[in-house]
Amino acid sequence: MIQYPHEIIAQGLGISRFSCEDKNAYIARVLYSAISEWIKTAVLDRCIEDREEYQDTKDTLYTKHHVTRKCNIILSAYLDLYPEVKKWFYPEDKPNFQPAKKIQERLEYAGFLVSGPDNTIQLPPDKFARIAEDLFLLRGTSFGKDGEPHGLGWYVNRISEKNAYSLEELFLIPQIDAKDTVLEYSRYANGKYTLNPIISDARKYFDPLSKQIFSDSWKQSLDHPSELTVYRNNLVDYGIAKKENDKVYTLAFPDYIIKTHDVRRFMYGLRHLNDNQEQATITTYKDAIKIRLHSTLPRREEMLFYMIAWPVRSILDRTEFITSPVFLPIVSKILENLNIRVIQNG
Repeated sequence: MIQYPHEIIAQGLGISRFSCEDKNAYIARVLYSAISEWIKTAVLDRCIEDREEYQDTKDTLYTKHHVTRKCNIILSAYLDLYPEVKKWFYPEDKPNFQPAKKIQERLEYAGFLVSGPDNTIQLPPDKFARIAEDLFLLRGTSFGKDGEPHGLGWYVNRISEKNAYSLEELFLIPQIDAKDTVLEYSRYANGKYTLNPIISDARKYFDPLSKQIFSDSWKQSLDHPSELTVYRNNLVDYGIAKKENDKVYTLAFPDYIIKTHDVRRFMYGLRHLNDNQEQATITTYKDAIKIRLHSTLPRREEMLFYMIAWPVRSILDRTEFITSPVFLPIVSKILENLNIRVIQNG
């Protein structure tokens, strides 16, 4: 019996087709995880050519560009065999998009790759996070020896360390929920607000009573004077706002909250505090779970989802994921920590 290339890759990675997915979705999922492993392998490349730019040592680390270019070439070769899968990796509205670069960026943000000098990249020391009693997420150099991938992560059944990190520790996810994040920050902000006598025309306020997705829940005016909310002036200027005696007071968020998209954590918390809790739907199958979000997640939780699950509709999908049922408790815990009501059906 002849095996197709994707079947050989899937066999090597231990990936099988979910009962709820079609052939092209399965092939895209296999190639997506394979690129992740090829990226990690390419990071271990060392220069063995005697050229001027490598005259100092034969152990020179390759650059991020080398890793991206090499893995994009590999992906292109496979997509020539599966042209119907190409649109999953290459969005029509992004002509210069590089799938391997996007995967590399996700791995780097999640700590599975570490930037070095001169734009080089390397793997970190081994760390493990417990997923279930006999399943651990591996971050480090020991990938590919034993285990299998889920999403962009590599998973093993046994570890030598007596203790493993929690996922929250490994991904720096706050231990308090989104609601308490808002309340705690509100206490911190007390006495630090600045009166806004002049307000830019670009100013928008998040409406915690909106039923729309987050991106459609911004209003020109602050309609609830007794309530705290989030404001934005542009993509790098967010903060919290309140209205007292028809006057608007604000406190800008520090850069780290904006860069990690933690503004969304506040938005989830504000909806919960206003009895307008966000929802996520999880459809369960015998061999898979599908997660559908109403709005996108804060960056830390989003990167965690990319490590434990596969995006469904395209490589850029941020609201629909599929993964093994073993991750259901972890997924539910992460969503509930954002005050998202999890609805299971199917």
